[in-house]
Amino acid sequence: MVKPFKGFNLHYLVTFQNPVYKKFNFNAFGKDYDYSDNNVLGVAKVLMEIDPSYIVNKWRFWASFRYFSKQYANLTNALYFAPRWETFGGVSYTVNKNINIGATVINFLNQRGASGTINGAELITDASPYYGKLLTGTYIMPLTGQFSISFNF
Repeated sequence: MVKPFKGFNLHYLVTFQNPVYKKFNFNAFGKDYDYSDNNVLGVAKVLMEIDPSYIVNKWRFWASFRYFSKQYANLTNALYFAPRWETFGGVSYTVNKNINIGATVINFLNQRGASGTINGAELITDASPYYGKLLTGTYIMPLTGQFSISFNF
């Protein structure tokens, strides 16, 4: 956490990892499968968070930028999701020690992206039949606004 001037905070975190399966092999229905040393599904090798915030009087203004590098979508690592950013931002006001009101915008850059797995594609080794096709998975939330009131007791 860096605090370069009064009221401003900057949190930065980067994670480098190599999430791979070890000893992930088995036999099913007379066929041998070996996914050892393949990348773990849905886990990025690089994660980064940049979170600036500024507090003035009873107001807090904040943003959050999260980066995820390429993530694999099936066990064979034939399918993957492109790197993506996720963004959030908001403002909150402290009414008193018990009440806080706020507004948050999710995906304020209106980015598009997907993560997770692709149903039915766990064992494929050739991704070409999937190019240009509509697939199901988990997608990042679209541009969304939220309002909140917090009561603390």
